[in-house]
Amino acid sequence: MKFLFTFLLFCLSLYSQSNLPISFEENNLYGFKNKSGKVIIKPQYQHTMDFTKELVSFVVYENKWYCIDTKNNKLLEAFNYDNGPDYYSEKLARFIENKKFGFFDSRCKKQIPATYDFVFPFEKGYSIVCNGCEIQSDGDEHSRIVGGKYGIIDRKGKIVLPVEHDSIDSILFNKKSAIVTNNKSKSTIKFK
Repeated sequence: MKFLFTFLLFCLSLYSQSNLPISFEENNLYGFKNKSGKVIIKPQYQHTMDFTKELVSFVVYENKWYCIDTKNNKLLEAFNYDNGPDYYSEKLARFIENKKFGFFDSRCKKQIPATYDFVFPFEKGYSIVCNGCEIQSDGDEHSRIVGGKYGIIDRKGKIVLPVEHDSIDSILFNKKSAIVTNNKSKSTIKFK
């Protein structure tokens, strides 16, 4: 019985993936068609990625990456990283809303609200966040984060180290502490 149930789930998964909208190009713009070739999202995007099994796709509109659903609703603006939407780190990726950063999941559902001026990807359950900082371009394709105050949040968005430090030099994950710099002086601080 368990084998039959697993087999049915596998077949359903294959069937649903074969029904995902398919990208097409027309006049240098991209849209989506259904399996039978009917246009379901008219060509309007500069670039598109395939729809995922979660029924979301990333598209470029006016030089920004957005996550859309199969009805063409814009769910969020993804942070542009390395010429594409942000990578998932520990099942979360970064989004931008009102010039602030937060995190979303693989269904493009916002998991941690956009309340920080920048957030770094999660590592071992923690993310370094900052306010008052800004992204500064090096004039090439790279940029760095400068200024502001830094802190640490966990995967639920809870602040475990207040956003009040000049920098966070490293996180000592096994000791639940961080080496921080304040007024050019380094110290080790335990998480909450």
